[in-house]
Amino acid sequence: MAKSLRVIVGTFFFQFWILFMGLAGYMIYRLIIYREVWNIALFIVTMILQVNYVKSELFIKFQLWFKIMEWFDKREILEVEKPKQNNSMFCFHPHGIYSMGMVHNLYTKNTFFENLVVLSSRFALSIPFSGLLLTLFGLEGVHPENLSKLLKKGSNVGIMVGGFEEATLTKYGENRVYIKERKGFIKYALRYGTTIYPVFTFGENNMFYTYNGFQSLRLWLNKFKLIGTIYWSRFLTIPEPHTDMITVCGKGIELPKNENPSKEEIDKYHEIYIKGLKDLYDTYAPKYAPKVPLQIF
Repeated sequence: MAKSLRVIVGTFFFQFWILFMGLAGYMIYRLIIYREVWNIALFIVTMILQVNYVKSELFIKFQLWFKIMEWFDKREILEVEKPKQNNSMFCFHPHGIYSMGMVHNLYTKNTFFENLVVLSSRFALSIPFSGLLLTLFGLEGVHPENLSKLLKKGSNVGIMVGGFEEATLTKYGENRVYIKERKGFIKYALRYGTTIYPVFTFGENNMFYTYNGFQSLRLWLNKFKLIGTIYWSRFLTIPEPHTDMITVCGKGIELPKNENPSKEEIDKYHEIYIKGLKDLYDTYAPKYAPKVPLQIF
């Protein structure tokens, strides 16, 4: 499928985010190894300045104009039922490398993405330069204070439940989710009586090839917020274009409001969520990922 010039330019523009991440990594390397005063100062000043930036409607319009998701052969957003307009938590899987299904579907009109507040790790938002781009695009921190504030006022939030670990598990041609040890989101949803929606993007893990050795070591590195993924495509850090990106939002799971949920209650709804996610996958996998089972870690 031929790509328009602006889609191609937009996809290359997105690579600046990757470039900035690499630059930040190099700065951290020199900071640790050489203890350069100028590097430490630049790193600190950049992080402080980024704190003062907020969502920019102008930057969002600029980014959306490129229609980056048209880089892929097919892109669809499906809803099993019409999601609620408030007090909802959309839990995305799999993380993949770039989380395209969550981030670049944002602000799509007439879908649950239209008024969604997407949350990212504080670490990702604090990375010099690349974190600034995420902030300008409207992403906010997933830290407890911000999550509580948003749920308390009834916002719709989007989170990547599997985090770094799920990104580390990314493997071309397979669908893996990291959820067994993730229960914090259930605890917060119970506190505010929030409805939870499992969301799965078919094709997210087919954008890149990944190195899959030393998995235990790479998952261990994630505990220290260190990236444990090595990836590539035929176009280096540009996603494979011949990929279908199908994002499906499942049935809502309504949780009761309990400011101090017990461990048993959290475990109960955590199991219900995993079942809901698996049911969603099993319903749509025959069409979008035939003969590819969902692997739950």
